[in-house]
Amino acid sequence: MSQNDENESPDLGSGSRDIQFHVAPDLDYVYRDVFNVFVGSGDVIIEFGNQHRAMPGHATIANRIVMTVGNAYGLIQTLQKTLEEAQIKLHEQIQAQKKSGR
Repeated sequence: MSQNDENESPDLGSGSRDIQFHVAPDLDYVYRDVFNVFVGSGDVIIEFGNQHRAMPGHATIANRIVMTVGNAYGLIQTLQKTLEEAQIKLHEQIQAQKKSGR
């Protein structure tokens, strides 16, 4: 999910461009609880997978994403900013619930 609205311009590492994101209505959402990261001289590989519940200590990689180093930095920045914003909103909601509960 992007932190940007459709009308905002996300920074895509190699300059800013306007992009409209289209999400298929039948897009699958999947849960992944393990990941590996490999960094080469020109790209970053992120693998996502799941641990086996029946076989502790084993996991299966289900997705592999390859991106440029620049886009990987953009991903880090976007994740950090989005997580910080979510934490602030959650804190504000908790504070509002405490005030309304008194």
